[in-house]
Amino acid sequence: MSPKVPQLFLISGLPRTGKNRAGAILSNHFNGDHFALSDILKKETHKYYGLSEDLSIFHFENNKDIPNEAFDGLTPREAYINYSETIIKPKFGKSHLGELVLKRVMNNKNQRKPSIISGVGFIEEVLPLIKCVGPVHTIHLIITRDDYQQSQLVDSRQNLNLKAEGVAELTIGPADEVDFIARVERFISKHFGTSPLFLDNK
Repeated sequence: MSPKVPQLFLISGLPRTGKNRAGAILSNHFNGDHFALSDILKKETHKYYGLSEDLSIFHFENNKDIPNEAFDGLTPREAYINYSETIIKPKFGKSHLGELVLKRVMNNKNQRKPSIISGVGFIEEVLPLIKCVGPVHTIHLIITRDDYQQSQLVDSRQNLNLKAEGVAELTIGPADEVDFIARVERFISKHFGTSPLFLDNK
């Protein structure tokens, strides 16, 4: 029997460890809704700097760590962090980005579709989401790479530990897609078996 599927996957990790790739793999395998909290942050940052609303949120992805005149000489990564830390959080609170996607997570829950969120890094942002679906319906994947070298990139996100919130955690590398899925499924089966708390993997 296929393992049950959590209603909420939270994916964290250091820069360039493959968080979005892991989310895409999980979304394809479990027919989930994959997105990143940074998607909203990028969109709002672009608007703040007067960039076109039609600009893709991935426009700067391949040059994220190169200073750009569009952001007054900051790198796109630095601009996103600066906007989050100096504007969003002081004005709207630390949980704001999580609250913005809460409706999406609730809709997915009602449609029995797992939400797969990559790039999480602040407990205040994920607590509303965990509360929405319940910690026993949530899994936190911490993405690593065996060949990872400590990045010098600026990143305000923290190493999340959600065990205290009752969330099961798995540290894993997504290098091989087949092995990655197999390990995630074994983890789900081991910790939750065929519990009705989880969605059927169909």
